[in-house]
Amino acid sequence: MNVNHVLCKNRVEVEGVDIGNFETFKMQASSRTLGNTAVLEIPLYAIGEDGFSGRASKRYRAGLEGIKVCSEVKVYLWYEWYDFSSASFVAEPEILKFSGWIEHIGQGFPSKIYLQDNAFILRFGSIEEAWDEDATVQKIMEDCIPIAQEAFDKERKSLGFTREVPRLTYSIEKKNVQAVTTSLSFRNWGGRSPHDTLQKLMQLMVMYGGVGDDFNVFIGVGVTESDRPLVALSTATNVIEREIIPVDGRFVDYDVKVFGILKNGRQYTATGGYMTSKSASQKSAFEKAALGETIRGHSTANTVDGIQEHADRMLKMLRESRNSGTMKLLLYPNLEIMDWVTYDDTIFEELSGSYYVLDYSFEASVNGYFQTIRATDKVFVL
Repeated sequence: MNVNHVLCKNRVEVEGVDIGNFETFKMQASSRTLGNTAVLEIPLYAIGEDGFSGRASKRYRAGLEGIKVCSEVKVYLWYEWYDFSSASFVAEPEILKFSGWIEHIGQGFPSKIYLQDNAFILRFGSIEEAWDEDATVQKIMEDCIPIAQEAFDKERKSLGFTREVPRLTYSIEKKNVQAVTTSLSFRNWGGRSPHDTLQKLMQLMVMYGGVGDDFNVFIGVGVTESDRPLVALSTATNVIEREIIPVDGRFVDYDVKVFGILKNGRQYTATGGYMTSKSASQKSAFEKAALGETIRGHSTANTVDGIQEHADRMLKMLRESRNSGTMKLLLYPNLEIMDWVTYDDTIFEELSGSYYVLDYSFEASVNGYFQTIRATDKVFVL
């Protein structure tokens, strides 16, 4: 596609029914949270019927029957452009930009629908178990998933849904290889949902977790698909804005905290760098931009010295140099959290290199489709 003018096309499905186009769509994703969220603004109700397409009546029926909490929603996006050589419009590949469930419906007009991806299923049910030191990530997953699935199915049934939904699975062969296979102790507050339980585990171990479009639950590190090719970004082709800052970590006040479980089952926290970090109001503009903040990690060591060595190594890595910042691009190429991308800066060559995507946002409106990523060339800033 080598054109200056495109049409931004979209469609929304609710419970498998096409309900037409949205007004606006915003999506947020982060490497530090379990699951992605989105807000969809769409007219649900219309008076009368469009005599040409029937779109208004279609939305009216969907608004009455299909759109409610726990409804499945899919959002598809693509570009169309006019090919003068063939005197016809050409459609680019359709992207499934979001697949998830309705969490809440705002009562405005047009209505706002608040969504969460397939991690929403994990919000149902209650976990009472505490895992001893012989537990593994796989064991915790296998205990949580059936509880969530059963509770979600029961909720859907009580709301009148009859359509079957795919089952949650946990397979390290599908996505994000399980990063820790050693046993661990994991104490969980009674009454937490499976979602909050796995969120706590994910943050404790400083890993990236979620539920894929294939309904596979994962917690791991690295790229989401090991065989996915590198995405090439460049200010000459697809990056329309960027704010990347070279950071010399020697001049940043880091407060590194590393957690571990000792042999006696007690949790121990080792500190690297300053004993106390500055508050947000005390930080300089450079420190805020350079992420000079508390950095948390998890160690598999079970001794005080071992956990402290882990904290010291983490601080040493943070005090190296890195490039970090944001990039803004259009709908293509489609990016995801933890993608490993190559970046070519045609103005400042020293900013070129390979980057991890740590945060992701997407916005679709009358102004067009825009992706914004926060990226770094050092993965340890997780």
